[in-house]
Amino acid sequence: MAVLKSILPKALFKKRPYIREYKNEIAISLLIIVVFVVSQFLSPVFLSADNLLNLLRQTAYTAIAAIGMYFVILIGGIDLSIGATVQIVGMVSIMMMVDGVSIGVTIAAALAVGLLVGLLNGIIVTYGRLQPFVVTLVTRQIMQGIVLVASGGASISGDVPDTFMQIGAGYIGFIPVPVVVMFVIAVAAFFMMRKTTFGRRLYITGSNQTAAYYSGTNVRRVKVLAYVLCALFATVSGLLSVARIGAFQPTTTHGGAAGMELNAIAAVVVGGASLSGGKGSIVGTLLGAVLYGILSNLFPLIGISSYIQQLIQGFIILMAVLISSKGKILRVLRKEGAKVA
Repeated sequence: MAVLKSILPKALFKKRPYIREYKNEIAISLLIIVVFVVSQFLSPVFLSADNLLNLLRQTAYTAIAAIGMYFVILIGGIDLSIGATVQIVGMVSIMMMVDGVSIGVTIAAALAVGLLVGLLNGIIVTYGRLQPFVVTLVTRQIMQGIVLVASGGASISGDVPDTFMQIGAGYIGFIPVPVVVMFVIAVAAFFMMRKTTFGRRLYITGSNQTAAYYSGTNVRRVKVLAYVLCALFATVSGLLSVARIGAFQPTTTHGGAAGMELNAIAAVVVGGASLSGGKGSIVGTLLGAVLYGILSNLFPLIGISSYIQQLIQGFIILMAVLISSKGKILRVLRKEGAKVA
């Protein structure tokens, strides 16, 4: 991304402010185009219609969770519990479906569980003044323990209504339902950030909490709501994911949502957000999820093992963090250099 930004003419940004504002999104878009062009030489299967629809569906799960993670990262926090939230939501949903509970009640119960998790995370982090990394890591461990105890570590399956499975495996026209849900959520989140007071308060809280407080913003409420939104979108992602296969398996990616939090964090950071807060966009997050989804889909097709994929994932996150923190790192180095001198 940084390389692409340097290639783009600087004069272009000076003359067109909106291009300068969205230069990160433009860079990611160009990189996605490059990957698409190169992919046809690496794998003839990648650009097939079936694979592209599968790519969109898989990307939707991560993108929805990433949009939720974006709100938390924007205020300078982080949520390592979204994978476990997806996990416990999936277990609750399948258990209720197998027991014959109606779809409406099941979805309402799943949403209630997710909102409760987000509320607890937000209250403990905000009012307890604890590090979000520690709090959400503990929350993650607790939920994973609950899932293993409740399920006995075994898969849960049974007679799941086709109507419920259509939520995750169905289509609206030729577009997968999760992709439509992702699009609706992304548009709603975009307008919320651009057109509402709450969106502006999220930005200012992430940029400077003291300034936000003196400007009349209820900083604590904003932070709690950010964690609630994060858990809510993780819950939606979990419902879509488990509805696709109609079963729950604690030890698999679909059931256990292994790595979901890292995928979401990677999408947000690659999309241009700063882990220190106050920087980022919904469009960038969505493009980061798409780029990440393309690479995750392409790597197995060209024979790259899952172990190498994890290694690449780590490097992507590291590079994105270094790029987003470049200014802060340079300031620290200059300060240290001045002390030595």
